[in-house]
Amino acid sequence: MFVVLALIFAVGFVAFGVGSDVQGGLADVLGGGSSSSGQPSVSEAEEKLIEKPSDPTALRELATALQTENRVEEAAGPLERYLVLRPRDAGALRELASVHLTRATRLRNEAQVAQYEAQILNPRSTLLAPSTTPFGQAVAKAPVVDAATESANGRVNALYSELTSAYGEAKGAYQRLAGVTPRDASVQLQLADAAQNSGDTAAAVGAYRRFLQLAPDDSSAPLVRQELKRLQTSTQLGGQSAG
Repeated sequence: MFVVLALIFAVGFVAFGVGSDVQGGLADVLGGGSSSSGQPSVSEAEEKLIEKPSDPTALRELATALQTENRVEEAAGPLERYLVLRPRDAGALRELASVHLTRATRLRNEAQVAQYEAQILNPRSTLLAPSTTPFGQAVAKAPVVDAATESANGRVNALYSELTSAYGEAKGAYQRLAGVTPRDASVQLQLADAAQNSGDTAAAVGAYRRFLQLAPDDSSAPLVRQELKRLQTSTQLGGQSAG
């Protein structure tokens, strides 16, 4: 599990800087944060929703207020409810994707810490005594060691699963955004980033190809072609191994 987790951190985040910040790496150069000066507080927005539960303006205000008060991940709920009413609001879709990326960033950091702690807690990987020595063999058979290792690995696995899910949610938001803005090359790049980090190589390849169709002369196109080739080669090798 440690090796797999390290690989997704190494592969998914290198090409375009995904995960280096909340918004999604290179693709975020074209985007920006939102300002909510003068907006109602969370409690005020919630009061409005009590009076009008399906008011899109109130839902949007609640999402903004939650993010302003550093409760970013909680904004996903009201944004989803808002998008049921306004499914083609590109700004809201971008915001929803950003919220999911915020969650992914937190989970990635927690997973990295948990992985490190699991390695520290595992005497088999940190003790100097090799398994061929009497002391090393004794440690290897210790039930307490097994329990600690199993618990630590379980937390890493759980965080990895949540991390993949968070990127999957971001991918879904970008797919919806791509349907609303089919000519926006930056959206395809963001979609590819999220798809790649969620483990959906096919969706990443498709988005990279679409990006190159829309922006073949973009400054990032050479890097995209390089990453696309790498993904395609990896997919082909994986298929051969499975066969």
